[in-house]
Amino acid sequence: MAAPLAVSDEVVFSILSKLPLKSLKRFICIHKSFSLLLEDSYFMTTFRTNFISKLHSYYHHTSLLLLQADANSSAMYLLSGESFQNRLKLHWPPPFQEDSRYVEILNSGIHGTLCLHRNRGYRGDIVLWNPSTEEFKIIPPSPIESLPYMDILLRLHGFSYDHVTDDYKVIREVSFFQYLTDFEGDWDDVPKCPDPYPDPLWEIYSLRSNSWRKLDIEMHSAYRDDSIYMNGVCHWLCRPNQDIDEGHLLSFNFSHESSFTTALPLDLCDIMIINRPVVLNGSIAVISNHCETTTFHITVLGEVGVKESWMKLFTVGPLPCVEYPIGMGKKGDIFFTKKDEEVVWFDLGTMMVQEIGLKGKSPCTRMVIYKENLLRLSK
Repeated sequence: MAAPLAVSDEVVFSILSKLPLKSLKRFICIHKSFSLLLEDSYFMTTFRTNFISKLHSYYHHTSLLLLQADANSSAMYLLSGESFQNRLKLHWPPPFQEDSRYVEILNSGIHGTLCLHRNRGYRGDIVLWNPSTEEFKIIPPSPIESLPYMDILLRLHGFSYDHVTDDYKVIREVSFFQYLTDFEGDWDDVPKCPDPYPDPLWEIYSLRSNSWRKLDIEMHSAYRDDSIYMNGVCHWLCRPNQDIDEGHLLSFNFSHESSFTTALPLDLCDIMIINRPVVLNGSIAVISNHCETTTFHITVLGEVGVKESWMKLFTVGPLPCVEYPIGMGKKGDIFFTKKDEEVVWFDLGTMMVQEIGLKGKSPCTRMVIYKENLLRLSK
């Protein structure tokens, strides 16, 4: 019987450096020599290069949308080209044409459709909009918004496509407090708040039924107004107790209407660390930096639900002029705003920073991936 063929270290190195992060994390548990590769700078450089060089299919035929928003007005540009030199200013749908203040994009575009809303926290317009067809849909209010002498704080957390029901959905958290601005009369006659005071709840909107309904679910809200979308699931970062070094990534599945969590590594739970979830070449990642520094770290998740699969892959900086990350492009392009409000593009492959010729105020500027789609939004 012939002896088994020996595999050279060079072949093992080449194979492991090309694996997805999830598979690499599993293989390094097999043999001590594999785990030592994580301490080898040449291997890690090769792995990082391979990680960002394989363009995920999600990015095929896509462009970028740059949203500039502040208290005065908002504008959106469609960017394309190798250096984003091609740009087209888009015209807002009718709900925002007369007043485009505080407009934000929830997550990113899905099948060419964007979810726009006003970042005012309270009641405001929520609009589904396809810039390619100029079709738009104003999402109606929920019955819960008309409770007497109560006001609500709305926090939108996710916009998604449910492939099971062929439906677009939006999820939000609703919190209550007493609203007296419009009360006219004797203060002794102020209507009393309900007892017990209403607890926060979650609502989900369905385009197919064109209505909101309450979700019978308990989960934590995002501690920053950032969330990401991948394959029917929205993800956001939570810190249940601000005084304890703990945190997790919460993932909400729109088809099953269920949530699950992935604990964050301890170095991302420091209250002085600013974390922003992003999608890096098809993987969930977190850009983090200490609030007093301009060195950014990128930690990538290999497998949802597995804390041990997080890996810190990139360190960017220090970048003295950079102020705020506003989004990810293709192949690891990171977009930042500078202190002088210039928007810059950082290439993880070359470690070079370039301006793109547009300005944006932090943190109101946002860059998202967009894929044109001419299908009708109407259901």
